[in-house]
Amino acid sequence: MRLAAIMRAVQRFTVTIEGPSWEDVDEVELLRLPSEGEPIQTKYGLCLVTSAEPLSDTGQYAGKIVCRIPG
Repeated sequence: MRLAAIMRAVQRFTVTIEGPSWEDVDEVELLRLPSEGEPIQTKYGLCLVTSAEPLSDTGQYAGKIVCRIPG
């Protein structure tokens, strides 16, 4: 796949990262919305998706993801 095609396929998502006693919100760029239980890379390392939903509007984000740090 050509680089231009890959760049068009990348989507932006908001991600809420949950730790033991804290949470943070960030954004990630992925090719698709992940499924529950899938790992994704965040600024805190690898996290597991606990929920993911597409957003129906045509805003700048394709969906929202909630994930947790394993452990």
